[in-house]
Amino acid sequence: MDEKGSGSNITRWLFIGLAIFLVVYFGWPLVAGKSDAPTSQPLTTEDWGTIPSGERPAEETCALTGPRSTFVLSARGGAVKSARMVDLQYAESVDKPDTRIELVTPSKEQRMPLRTSLRVPGEGPQQVELDNLDFKLAEQTATSCTFVHKSDSAEVTKVVSLSERPFELDVKVTVTNRAAEAKKHRYAIEQTSWRSMRETESSFWDLGRRPEWLTDVITHTTEGTTRHLPTEFEPGDFVAEDGYTSEHFLRAKGTGVWAGISSNYFVASIGHRAASAGEPSAEALIEDGAYYQLPEGDPSFGHMYRARLAYPEKELASGESATYESVAYFGPKERAVLAAAGGADAAKLKLTEAIDLGMFGFLGKYLVLYVGWLFKLVGSWGWAICLLTITVKLAVFPLMLPSLKTQIATRRLKPQIDEITKKYEGDMMQKNLAMQELYRKEGIRPMLGCFPLLLQMPVWIALYQALGTAVELYHTPFLMPLIPDLTHSDPYHVIPIVLGASSFLQQKMMPAQGMDPAQQKMMLYMMPAIFTIMMFFLPAGLGVYMLTNTWLGIGQQFLVERWIGSKVKQPEGITVREIKKSDSSAPGPIEKAALGKGKARARG
Repeated sequence: MDEKGSGSNITRWLFIGLAIFLVVYFGWPLVAGKSDAPTSQPLTTEDWGTIPSGERPAEETCALTGPRSTFVLSARGGAVKSARMVDLQYAESVDKPDTRIELVTPSKEQRMPLRTSLRVPGEGPQQVELDNLDFKLAEQTATSCTFVHKSDSAEVTKVVSLSERPFELDVKVTVTNRAAEAKKHRYAIEQTSWRSMRETESSFWDLGRRPEWLTDVITHTTEGTTRHLPTEFEPGDFVAEDGYTSEHFLRAKGTGVWAGISSNYFVASIGHRAASAGEPSAEALIEDGAYYQLPEGDPSFGHMYRARLAYPEKELASGESATYESVAYFGPKERAVLAAAGGADAAKLKLTEAIDLGMFGFLGKYLVLYVGWLFKLVGSWGWAICLLTITVKLAVFPLMLPSLKTQIATRRLKPQIDEITKKYEGDMMQKNLAMQELYRKEGIRPMLGCFPLLLQMPVWIALYQALGTAVELYHTPFLMPLIPDLTHSDPYHVIPIVLGASSFLQQKMMPAQGMDPAQQKMMLYMMPAIFTIMMFFLPAGLGVYMLTNTWLGIGQQFLVERWIGSKVKQPEGITVREIKKSDSSAPGPIEKAALGKGKARARG
């Protein structure tokens, strides 16, 4: 095959692949057409939750300032109105270092975090008449807020206290039956978050970049951890047989340990400690914007993420009480902090499960720990990533020696390779057999060249995932003002341009290894182009890793060539026995033998 033909075939297949992708991505929704599936979630006004009618008392609030966070609680529902993180090593914006990150996003009182729900689903003798209760602020100290609700049938006391650990609240709710007859209640406490689709979804042009506020609902039970995205709550998915309750929550299997709302870098959770009514269930629900009467084209259209612990129904005799204790967390996914969350219950809670490191999570976990250790040594996350790259390079270097020797030997064989290419131009089978014979005689194994690269792929993937979840690197600059944030793409495109140029130089230094001129030319320009385009969208921290790795590869190529090159003997001339072709279209005995062995014999 000539150079022109090879190049045109490659171009043709690239266009075919692009056409197939565009058809599947944009055309399939049009081909699928309409279906009989429901067009809206089965949520009604009853699911919204009732609140007191008529004139209500003025809303009372209670503020708590704990280690590294501040909270504002409301007497309406005993819910959290604000949870702001302070004293962070990272800020919401590198341009506004005093800005603090607010983790409470709902504005409707029926959807505020830590709202107390006591209504039993369905009919029956209810302990309370409303879903959202008005409390009175009975007592406030520097470390706790006590809310009390009293009616003819119930007295509910809710105490929310600061923990000695950062970002934590201890919640204790006591329900007392004040009626003359027995009454039932069902206690549930939840975490919520509203996120627009602009915040949580990537566009086609993001090329796989993780949105900063990509959000899911997590349920952690004795059976394991499950993550839920809005795609699991499509209108046709709410089927009781699939685990949905009468209130349309998806109940996880096993006993509930904690439930929470998780974004890339932060988590808001509610964990079980003790209860008079037994063990809870962990439940998830994601309501779409249509339920809030928002048109899909509205800029604020999004989803309400809800995660809760729901306890079994409890019937109280007159004067009897029930108590529920839980721990809430509003904060960053700092591994050390999450590991200690819950104090004595930390081992049971395992809040570190909120960190999702993907398919190479075991590797990503140790990468982050190692980079954190390097950061303590050098005081810079960027330089810590550079040291990580050097460590990985040293670890795989022994495996790269055979590959490097092959590359150097291939370069010294270039005259023989060019001779074979010229001699068997248009006869690919004879050319491949001659190349195999030449490589065999010189002890060259071309396939080893890809092995070290494949070995590093899990590291790249794990590092990419870790950069999307390692809050320690969130909005962390490096070599200011060139790289203002290691977890976002480079705004000045310094890394993509330098990486592309460095990759081009590295490809120029690589031996041809017997490829066609068209293939060589494609590799020379395509690989640097791919790396450049990728780094326009991927986190700058990953670019620092790849750029350091490329520079190390260039230096390694130069040094090893000088060291190994003198030890590689000059190849002797080689003669290849040509395959004799019969007049028949079927291969003859000699051809069969050559094809069966996969190589030709050398004379003398």
